[in-house]
Amino acid sequence: MKLSPTQISLVLKRAAEIDASGDSLTVEELERIAAEAGIDPQATRTAITEFVAEESSSPVAGSRPESVTPVRARGPAYPSGGRIVAGGAVGLVCGLLSTLSEAGAIAGIGVTGIYVILRALQAMRRGNQIDFQLQTFALWFGWLLFMLAGYGEAGVLVVWYGYLITSVLGGLLIRFGPREDDPTDEDVPRIRP
Repeated sequence: MKLSPTQISLVLKRAAEIDASGDSLTVEELERIAAEAGIDPQATRTAITEFVAEESSSPVAGSRPESVTPVRARGPAYPSGGRIVAGGAVGLVCGLLSTLSEAGAIAGIGVTGIYVILRALQAMRRGNQIDFQLQTFALWFGWLLFMLAGYGEAGVLVVWYGYLITSVLGGLLIRFGPREDDPTDEDVPRIRP
């Protein structure tokens, strides 16, 4: 079951109201409510640990409990429709250029390369693999429409190989590249199992 951001806010607000009214929640109940709201259980346990640590005592600056390790923040769970449409539009323009002249084909390949690299770097920083893959698919599908008309089966093969190469290389870059939200050990605590 997935909840919208509004529903998540309402569930957590209600949990806070129950807690403030004298009714208390156990840690397990709070974790269950957060899980129902779509919040990662480890992130919930980390927040609970931080809150309890702040409430119980003021730790020495720069110190933290032995039982915490960093948590990696996740990228958005949904793809960007606008970027997917933009990828398709870029593919259509580049495919059209490729059918007009040899110079247009070279320009289309250059624009496609730059577009894929920029989108891969952007997706890498956010750790959003699915968004990049859908944008790449839309880009090459736009190419396919013109390449099929202009070059037949050879055009389809060019588009297929272009998609395969950019999808795999971009996917590897996103998977193994650095993220802008990568915490270091000192930045974000996490409860160890």
